[in-house]
Amino acid sequence: MPKDARSARSDGGAKSAKATKGKGSGGPAKPKDARRGGVSPLLIGGAVVVALVVAVVVGLRLEGGDPDGESPDAASVVDHIDAEQREWGQALARRTADDPMALGSADAPVVLVAYSDFACPYCATWAQETQPELVKRYVDSGDLRIEWREFPYLGELSQTLSVGAVAAGEQDAFWEYQEAVFDRQDELKSASDPDGVLDEIVEELGLDSERFQEDLGAERSGISVGHDFVEGQQIGVSATPAFVINGDPVMGAQPLDVFVRSVDTALAAAGE
Repeated sequence: MPKDARSARSDGGAKSAKATKGKGSGGPAKPKDARRGGVSPLLIGGAVVVALVVAVVVGLRLEGGDPDGESPDAASVVDHIDAEQREWGQALARRTADDPMALGSADAPVVLVAYSDFACPYCATWAQETQPELVKRYVDSGDLRIEWREFPYLGELSQTLSVGAVAAGEQDAFWEYQEAVFDRQDELKSASDPDGVLDEIVEELGLDSERFQEDLGAERSGISVGHDFVEGQQIGVSATPAFVINGDPVMGAQPLDVFVRSVDTALAAAGE
């Protein structure tokens, strides 16, 4: 995440961050309240669920689940979003002013909710290539807010990295953590001792390692990850990256123009 991206997170925006390490148990933690900051499945209209599930299926077919394959270049599945789905998309956004895992103003007219797994290569591609462009084009101007959600579905390492992201956020370092972990994703996935690599990341980012370890082992950190994971499942997410932009589902690390088109359409619908 470029330095200027972090400056966009004032007051109504989320705080910036560094990167860190997480040692957690395999699989997402079970939340005490799966709807925290999210949306109850009872509030999601049938048409919305169908649209998102279709988008997930198409997105998975485009990506093929092959980390070495080419990035998908198809456009967003949904070309028109009705008022009801736009309203649902707004309800999905948490808009918490001090959310350390969000970039941009809390009252931005468009909110992009991103479900991601730190072990997912397509998530890394999106965060490294598309996210910075969206920050420059829309977040810095106050038109867009990016809210990150943890969706660790690829195994124990994914869960560890997600809990580590929460711990990093406790030190106002989520975005630096995101950048560092994605930069060293291949190393983390191939290492015989990924915890050692994460220890290096924590040290390099200048985090308080003792505090980080405490937050890493705290029940609330696992619960936070569980909230995100269950929220994603409730709306039909089954793989990453998955995005909802004011109700418009975009699946996979699509090209930048897909996101630009979706954000511009959402801005127009919001009267911006």
